[in-house]
Amino acid sequence: MSNNKQFFIGVDGKQIEVTEEVYIAYYRSKRRDRYFERDIKTETAIRDKDGGIIGYAPSKEDSLDRLIDSGEDFDNGQDSIEDVVIQGFTFDALHQALDSLPDADRRLIRALFFSNGGAGMTERECAEKFGISKTALHARKKKVLALLKNLLEK
Repeated sequence: MSNNKQFFIGVDGKQIEVTEEVYIAYYRSKRRDRYFERDIKTETAIRDKDGGIIGYAPSKEDSLDRLIDSGEDFDNGQDSIEDVVIQGFTFDALHQALDSLPDADRRLIRALFFSNGGAGMTERECAEKFGISKTALHARKKKVLALLKNLLEK
């Protein structure tokens, strides 16, 4: 703190002497208020090296209507809480339906969709594993998937 320098702030039209800390805090607060009240709500001129205006940067605060009209996609890549809950219920329902299938059908679906770290096996690989033709396996898969769909819709 400087001993010989005086600091003043204007209060109700009068200049009041304050400490340096109060002066700094007061003007930082005023600057923050000005930022929130004006600076983030107005466009900023973009100037060339000669000081001429060459464009405008949009305000930092924008209207929802303008953002929607712009067609920009603001998806952050994360599922909403509702989506996560629905996926959880769907996952549980699917596993309950799978558990209600006959063993041979359950093994088929798990091999096709859940083996190999979740990537599943191809129909050709499954047909070889189960010792049946690819055509027979495909028909059986369609039948089991229709049964699962029926169980999930109940």
